[in-house]
Amino acid sequence: MKKILFALALAVLLAGCGTGGYVVKIGNDKISKGEYMVYLKEQKKNFEQQGGTDIWQADFDGVSAEEVAKQNAVNSILMVKTAVKEAPSLNISVTEEDKAIIEEQTDALMTEFTPEELEELELDRDQIYSIMEEGVIQQKVYGYVTDSYVVNEEEFDEYLNQYYEENKALFMDYIIKEIFLQADSTGSENADKIHDAYDKISKGADFDSVLARTTPKGNRDSFVLDPSLYTEDTLDKIYALKKGQCTLAEDADGYHIFKVIDIKNKGNDLKEQIRTDYINEKKQEIYQAQNDSWAGDTEVVRNDDIWNEIHIQ
Repeated sequence: MKKILFALALAVLLAGCGTGGYVVKIGNDKISKGEYMVYLKEQKKNFEQQGGTDIWQADFDGVSAEEVAKQNAVNSILMVKTAVKEAPSLNISVTEEDKAIIEEQTDALMTEFTPEELEELELDRDQIYSIMEEGVIQQKVYGYVTDSYVVNEEEFDEYLNQYYEENKALFMDYIIKEIFLQADSTGSENADKIHDAYDKISKGADFDSVLARTTPKGNRDSFVLDPSLYTEDTLDKIYALKKGQCTLAEDADGYHIFKVIDIKNKGNDLKEQIRTDYINEKKQEIYQAQNDSWAGDTEVVRNDDIWNEIHIQ
């Protein structure tokens, strides 16, 4: 995951990290610990927004969440440094208005540190201003590259339909009835009973009558489907049904026959939000491709002596 750094926030994340040296070298740029930690803090926020503080116990294809976040920070720095390098050829620079905004951002960020923290990270006001300034330049380069993007309406409609199909719980209430028998234990024959019941329903028997015979004490009322109660496979079977249709499902709890009584639109109109997210995603793809082209074979070298001492807390 690569994220464009639009806003920067900073907190002390170092654990047992000594002073001096650099964390990573990107081309000829040596990235100091203080600058690197600005970007890593942004990754920390992004990860925890998605997965909460427990995200740091997870891994991604065998790589710890912390290590992924650390590498993402490097990717973000590479993206910003590349944009800054290309900005002059695009006639992009900071304006007086930009400088006023950067001054405000710098002042706000400075208040988040004690003098001891600034010293630990070897950061001063000029360095923080420079980091903020590069972030503003990168935003302007992003706009230059992506502002001409126009949505392909046919492709968006296809994306929207797929999104609706994959997220039915957001848009529809499924009103259902259920025949449920617990999973077979020693001596029980519930699997046979549920298949016999489903066979009768499939051949035209009244669902309510079969429900009453199969589970005399079971709930006979219809209810709104709660997706949290069922497995993904079971939900897929239910969502594939039309009003009046039935399906048989099995999970660790037991055996289910569902009948869809009604499907009601929740009234959630998320099309504009989905459209905004779609546009942002497409712009990210366009910008990433351009940035990769600009970066070319830029060499990125880690200083493992310092890298291995950096941890997210």
